[in-house]
Amino acid sequence: MRTTLTGLLFLIIAALPYIGMVSRSREERPPRYPTGPVETLRILSPHRREVRLEYSRAFAEWLQKREGRSADIVWLDVGGTSKMLKEIESRFQANPESCGVDLMFGGGLDPFIAAVRQNWLEPLSPLPDTLAGIPPSVAGSPLWDPGGHWFGVALSSFGILYNRPLLQRLGLPEPREWADLARPEFRTWVGSGDPRSSGSVHMCYEIILQALGFEEGWRLIVRLCANVRTFGESGGTVPREVAAGDIAAGMVIDQYGQTVIAAVGGDRLAMVLPARQTVVNADPIALLRGAPNRELAQRFIAFTLSPEGQRLLFQPAGVHGQRATLYRMPVRPELYAEPYAPAVNPFDMPATLLYDSARGSKRWTLLNDLIGAWLIDAHAGLRRAWEAVIRRGLRPEEVTLLTDPPLSETDLMALAERWNDSRLRQETIARWSREADARYRSLLTPPSTYSAP
Repeated sequence: MRTTLTGLLFLIIAALPYIGMVSRSREERPPRYPTGPVETLRILSPHRREVRLEYSRAFAEWLQKREGRSADIVWLDVGGTSKMLKEIESRFQANPESCGVDLMFGGGLDPFIAAVRQNWLEPLSPLPDTLAGIPPSVAGSPLWDPGGHWFGVALSSFGILYNRPLLQRLGLPEPREWADLARPEFRTWVGSGDPRSSGSVHMCYEIILQALGFEEGWRLIVRLCANVRTFGESGGTVPREVAAGDIAAGMVIDQYGQTVIAAVGGDRLAMVLPARQTVVNADPIALLRGAPNRELAQRFIAFTLSPEGQRLLFQPAGVHGQRATLYRMPVRPELYAEPYAPAVNPFDMPATLLYDSARGSKRWTLLNDLIGAWLIDAHAGLRRAWEAVIRRGLRPEEVTLLTDPPLSETDLMALAERWNDSRLRQETIARWSREADARYRSLLTPPSTYSAP
């Protein structure tokens, strides 16, 4: 019976536009609206397919109506946020004057801070009416760069999606904070994507580290990852698995969680934002240096920040030509009073976690590699060690050894300064892999005989 139900849920969710998050081709060209010469705009983005299609359709209609121009948007899909950054880097290495792409769109704030630091973005001075009505920040998080390098288009929050009937059947409590996912009774019932390929998953881990402090946060992340059944490549894996009942709970960005809740039902699925342990963050857009079609790119940015472009984020399918509901939060406060607007207004939320985007962006790649080497690539050993520690009664000295950070936050930030050295990076990752394996093996032996590596 459970197998049949799981299969049915997979079929239902697979039929949703949401599952189009991963494009089948590297370059996607949505339907055109040709009237006269067609201008081409090239955008690098980790946005899922229905987001790309909605913006292509609506921008083409907006531009045609206002200016009588026709635009063809080519979306370059290289995978998640981290892969997008690597793509931009390789393109600028091949041609320092231009990467051959007009815009970088989506993936969270930290990658845009990193792109500013790498001199990949061209600052803009938008017309006064473009930013009119958009405040400089929300809940303590900036909405646009005063220097004009990037502009927040949508708002994102990060939390826990869970399956109510499954939790009841397993006798597990509904999670309310990140630490709940690290409890021993959640072993094998937690889901996570791979932060090396998903920017939204990366943000969940970075938020934990900043909310709890690096050492305490790392210790929680180790236990949480030890509870993970498998690591999916994309941030969309966890919502599908939770909805199908393959896992009980997992870390998600709000738009993915709300999409499957709407599809499956709020009586079965729910999402919680951990109190004082999450952020509301801008999801920006930016002009890449040397953009081939700079003027059209500026028009697209203006559209995304206009009321018409902002309504795409939340108005339901069937309204004003919308074909898919995106379940996202706009950056214009006045739109929260309109029909169909999100029920939660982030502009009414206090700043409960002062998130440091500069710190997060500086160690973005390094943190991905650290989690990858210690917790994902060595996951089989980590799970066995965690099972052994649980079986022997969660002795404090064993939990401490299992979860001890491999380095201090001070050393981590110092290492981030040198992480572009490919040889240093490869040697360090290899060393971390050996150390992780040795540590996890040491915890498989009886407590009277093991010793720390």
